Amino acid sequence: MTPFHIIGHAGSGKTTLITDLVRHLSEKGIRVGSMKHSAHVHELDKPGKDSFCHRQAGAVPVSMVTETMSAVYLPRTPEYTPQRLLDLFYAQVDIVLIEGWISGPYNKIEVWRKDVGRPPLFSSIKQVNAFVSDDSTAMDDGAGAGGQKIDCFQRSDLSGVVDFLLARA
Repeated sequence: MTPFHIIGHAGSGKTTLITDLVRHLSEKGIRVGSMKHSAHVHELDKPGKDSFCHRQAGAVPVSMVTETMSAVYLPRTPEYTPQRLLDLFYAQVDIVLIEGWISGPYNKIEVWRKDVGRPPLFSSIKQVNAFVSDDSTAMDDGAGAGGQKIDCFQRSDLSGVVDFLLARA
């Protein structure tokens, strides 16, 4: 299992890139998992529903199972970190695409759009190894934080991004 962070400002296209990569990698027979990391506090369950009420009463873990899906609700504790979830649930996949978790320990790909109106993150975030954008003016020198070389891809070059991932997986 090789995790990669897909990072960028809100509205930069992270989710769209991840879904495109998942489709492309899956078509190649690569087993892909994904994780969405949010730095914000918000409810994942629907308040008032049975699983929500079970959690409010103190049950840990709480799971919900339907004919086609299952979900396990766990509190965010030192025991259930993103890393621990990767270790527990993603061992059988080849690549994990993590949307966010910008402080996480894995190699990162930044998605950037000029229209978002914010500067790229690569100059201040370590381990950004690739930059994906349709705005070619964003990367002048190909160097990120600490001077490491960054591979640059046009957003339309999905095959190039996939080859990048596979070379590092």
